[in-house]
This record gives sequence, C-alpha cells and structure tokens, in this order.
Amino acid sequence: MQRKRMLTIVAVVFGLIALLFAFDVGTASPRLCMSCHEMASRAGSWEQSGHATVTCVKCHQQPRPWYALPLKVVDRGKLLTRDTLAHLSGAYDDPVETRTAGVAPMPDEVCLQCHSPNRTATSGYRILIDHAEHAKRNGSCVSCHVRTAHPEASRGTALTLMAQCFTCHGTPQQPDASAECGVCHPAGYELLPSSHEGDQWKDGRHGDIAGVDVSQCGMCHEKRLCDSCHGVEMPHPPSWIEEESGHSDVAERDPAVCVRCHNSAPSMCTMCHHESYDTAEGSWLQQHGVRVNDAGAAGCIECHGPLYCVDCHIGGPG
Repeated sequence: MQRKRMLTIVAVVFGLIALLFAFDVGTASPRLCMSCHEMASRAGSWEQSGHATVTCVKCHQQPRPWYALPLKVVDRGKLLTRDTLAHLSGAYDDPVETRTAGVAPMPDEVCLQCHSPNRTATSGYRILIDHAEHAKRNGSCVSCHVRTAHPEASRGTALTLMAQCFTCHGTPQQPDASAECGVCHPAGYELLPSSHEGDQWKDGRHGDIAGVDVSQCGMCHEKRLCDSCHGVEMPHPPSWIEEESGHSDVAERDPAVCVRCHNSAPSMCTMCHHESYDTAEGSWLQQHGVRVNDAGAAGCIECHGPLYCVDCHIGGPG
C-alpha cells in the first residue's frame, strides 16, 4: 500500500513536470505572438533581423535557470495574460514599436544570455570599435545596439547605423567622443558612400534623406557646405516662412535659388499663397481675375505691392 502511494506521488510529480515542459515549449513559439494582428509589423521586422532564430520569450521574458521551471511558467503566464488583455481591450501602443523615453527596452541580462560582455566587435563595415570600453562606459547594450531584433526599414545601411554613433560622437554633451573619421575608420577606408555616386544623389535624392534626418548630413559635412551650395541657410530656419526677411526676400531677389530644390517655384508658391487655386482650371494667371472679383485685391497687394497689377492691366504684359 505504501509503495503504491509512493508510485502515485511520483507519477503525479512527473506528470506535472511534463505539463510544465509542454506549456513552456508550446507557448514559446513565435507563432503564438504573431497570431495577434497588431504584432504583424514587429514580427515582420524580427524576421528580417539577425535575431530571427531567437524566440520572442528569450528576450521578452526575464531569464531563468533551467531548474527554475515553475517560476519560468509563472512568468510566461503573466506575460500571456498581459498581452491577451491588451489585445482584447485594444489598450496597446500603436504602433507597437513605441518606446518609453529614458527606459531601456531590453535589460543587459537578456543580451548576456547569449553574448559575452568581452566579445570582439565584428562590424561588417570595417569600423574600429573598442567594444569592452564602450560597454563599460555606456552601461547598457542598447545605448549602441538600437532595435537590433526589430530593425526599422531604413536601418541597415552604413549611414543609418553611423547615425547611432553620432548620438554621442561629435556632440557637445560628449566632448571626448571625437567625430574625426580616423577615430572609427581604418586607413584606406573609402569614406564616400555608394549612395552618393552619380548625378541622382546631387539632383534630388540627398534632399529626401536630409528631409527625414538632416543630422545624417552633419556626420561628415559642415553646415556651411549645404548653405554654400543651396545659396540660402539650410535647413531653412523656423522663421523662414513668417518673417519678411525670409523666403519672400530671397524669392524676390533670386527666384533661381528656390527652383534648385522646388523645381517649379511659381507653382510651389501658388499652393500656399493662392488657397483658391484649382489645378483643373489652368494656371493661376487664368484664374486670378475671378478670385480677385470674389475676394478683392487686398491679398495680392500684401505680397506684390499696389503697383504690381498696373504693369499688366494698364501697360500690358511685356
């Protein structure tokens, strides 16, 4: 009788352990996380990252030793409960990638499950990095390794990765972090990115990049280079639109400066200065008479002056 009771207890214990292992394995699959539609963008970025073989719970759950399986299962249950409630109630950040300012998205103990703190940096872009010194000084893996498991679509190019370095290097807050090329790039390194080659970069593509993140330009170029090429302060100062000494003064003095970037300066001006402009009705010149009849000429005189209309309406265009 005693032996039978002991066998029953052993069987129950092993059964519970088996259930715990089954729960652990079953809920560790990324497919479970990806079953919620709001996780689609994050799952897609994870699949494109260097961590695509690492399961979600490996990073998003507190690391536990193998013998702490019950605690691990409890943590998993809490994680699933939190995410399920957020899914059902819609109380989740949108987009899911939203980060809390000043809070590291991943503690170092998660990274150190797989990565040694003394590892040698192996940058594919031939960058000189003292990894141990950076790790000691910065105190957090994610101070440099931003969105490693969930990269943005724009990340992965040399310039976008370099932009993370310049959150410290070359800033007044970190004067000892030099921005000189030779600090990070070895001798003989080709400093001109492949994206800069050809007329397409100069004619327009660099403006698209600068419009999204002008700080990338400042990693290599001084601001005066932009100003000397564009003929005006670039990027335009905050007072560019409102002040009389801003864009209107430059446009009146040399319209060609505007056309360098804005292609068709007259049409561009019309979009803001002639709110009633209808592209389907032809040019502004064809439409302006009707608009003046409806709203008066005060708006015209505000920019063009009282004698501007006289040049055409009395003297005739010439």
